[in-house]
Amino acid sequence: MNKSDALANLHTRSEGVPFEALEFLMNLPYDEDLENKIIFHLDNAYDERILMLNQSLPNLPLWYAILAEVHSSERMIQSVIKLFTTPDSPDWDLLDEQGLFLVGMLSEKYPESIGKFLDAIEIQVSKKSNAPYLFLYDTIYFATDELHGERISRLLSNPDTGWKTLLAVHVAERRLKSCREEVKKLCQAFVPFTQKGTNENLIREELEYAIELYEDLTHQTSCYYQLRNEWRSHYKSAEKLFADENPMLASVYNNVGRNDLCPCGSGKKYKNCCLKN
Repeated sequence: MNKSDALANLHTRSEGVPFEALEFLMNLPYDEDLENKIIFHLDNAYDERILMLNQSLPNLPLWYAILAEVHSSERMIQSVIKLFTTPDSPDWDLLDEQGLFLVGMLSEKYPESIGKFLDAIEIQVSKKSNAPYLFLYDTIYFATDELHGERISRLLSNPDTGWKTLLAVHVAERRLKSCREEVKKLCQAFVPFTQKGTNENLIREELEYAIELYEDLTHQTSCYYQLRNEWRSHYKSAEKLFADENPMLASVYNNVGRNDLCPCGSGKKYKNCCLKN
């Protein structure tokens, strides 16, 4: 196999996972052409014109997002941001999951990306956007009080911030001391909601859990990037999903057990996280 063969495999594979082609491309040295292809397919993952051209290849953006694990660069930061700041984007769970991995990886590899991810979150909040920018919250696991605490505290206090409970849990797991008072304020606001089964009570329980995390020094991070298996074994275990006619639209959640880790990347069990919603 050569590079052309491997790329042709990605662009003609309509079913299954092209493990051999991905493996070959991942083992290549730095290649600007390959980097440009990754950026193009991340940037255009939700472009209707590109989707129409590649309608028989719904997984193509995913294959390139997997390649980004090895062939990453600072240029890809904005492309990953675009994945999660595109309004009315479809629920492509597998691509969301892979993008979540890239958020954590880029945050660790390029610390300056943390500020860029926070910039993107703040813009989405200011727009009251319906884009799934909650996936960018995993950058919090690499934030610091000194550089990012004040900005994150403002997000916690902003009434327009979406998925604020998830943000609070991430902050608590990271044990950002500068944000602790804001997490407490959020929790106090939900203290009166004690009726079991109500959404408000579920939020109260999650916020109380966040407060507890500040004290639990034995708790390990639940950053998806740090928890997920190596790419090949991960997609091998999910290979049955690709037997579907349009696997990028297949719901990962339908294949998760109640006691499994939640696919959203929170690190909590599915029954204690997204299953509630």
